[in-house]
Amino acid sequence: MKNSIEVMKETFKESFMQPQCYKGEDIEFELLHSGLDVESDSYYCRLSANGYLDCTEWHGPFDTIEECAEHLVEIYGDS
Repeated sequence: MKNSIEVMKETFKESFMQPQCYKGEDIEFELLHSGLDVESDSYYCRLSANGYLDCTEWHGPFDTIEECAEHLVEIYGDS
């Protein structure tokens, strides 16, 4: 049985947009700029095309990185 992070990696392995998951304290400026409240110990996620400006909005806060993975698959994964 795959865990949520493995499912996320499998879901987006061929996608132009790749998952990004960070702790709030590591991306405080980006979160404030996007209008989200920053919870330093919580996790936030989005899809992004590395090297390009294409990205989704930040989602969060989540208690765990696994919750981030589940959310990205639920919202953006192909059913």
